[in-house]
Amino acid sequence: MDTDDLLTVFEKACFVRSFEAAIARAHDAGEVPGLVHLSDGAELFEAALTATLDFNKDQLTGSHRSHGLALLAGLDPLAVAQEILGRAGGLSEGLGGTQHLLAPEQGFLGSNGIVGAQVPLAAGAALSAKTQQTGGIAVAVFGDGAANQGAVLETMNLATVLNLPLLFVVVNNGYGQSTPAAYASAGGGVLARARAHGLAADYVDGAKLDDALEVSRRMIRWVRSSGNPALLEAVVPRLGGHYHGDAQIYRDGASPPDPLERAAEQLLTMDVPQADLDTVRARTRDEAEEAVDKAAAAPDKSDTALRRIAMEAAL
Repeated sequence: MDTDDLLTVFEKACFVRSFEAAIARAHDAGEVPGLVHLSDGAELFEAALTATLDFNKDQLTGSHRSHGLALLAGLDPLAVAQEILGRAGGLSEGLGGTQHLLAPEQGFLGSNGIVGAQVPLAAGAALSAKTQQTGGIAVAVFGDGAANQGAVLETMNLATVLNLPLLFVVVNNGYGQSTPAAYASAGGGVLARARAHGLAADYVDGAKLDDALEVSRRMIRWVRSSGNPALLEAVVPRLGGHYHGDAQIYRDGASPPDPLERAAEQLLTMDVPQADLDTVRARTRDEAEEAVDKAAAAPDKSDTALRRIAMEAAL
């Protein structure tokens, strides 16, 4: 595995971690409307996944936990931060908020607050790519909880029947909100269900840098070349709660190892100097904090949406 490629994935993951840490602080200061759902633990895998996509022709959809995916799709961090904070200049002028990030012209078809709703949207994008022969694929990222949603299972069936270039990506962090996946999911797990629908399916330890990149590349390459759907289950740790500020009373035991720390250790064994890793972390932290600070200074638009809802309810 090329060291430069791994270091690039590590740097992007560090940026996402720093960006969301800054968003969490802004939330604590009352600057973010509603709850924020952070991707602590999934950043490394998502950076590896998106590194292989071509956002000039591919489309990506995500869940309510998609700050990182939006950034990794190449969206402007300032515009993403402004949207999350409900500020002018955001992706939707601050009216969509943290769960509804959208930039289809840049390959990010959107995140969604409805559990599993992003999956059939990705099927539409895959059908469009197939019909128009763009050479693009669609990727739907969702959690283990959404894997139990009916629309997700229906889309697996439809994607197989229509031979759609669609990659289903289950980011399995072990919990659907506060419910352990092992308790709530029957049928032999996600891979068994996918294969029962005729999908090619594979698993990866999403906390391991080289595996995350290698398997993501292989699955995306297969979907693109074959034009058929597939599913990738990436197991990642959830380092925080379901949302920022979650008391996590449902959890026992110590936190799992941090994938970013594991990645740093691996890069050190590949002769990447510690000083280079420190520089990456410092630079990404400064860039992320600058974007969020600038976003917080923009005019607040979040109350515009509330006024509009109130007016429509009165009609």
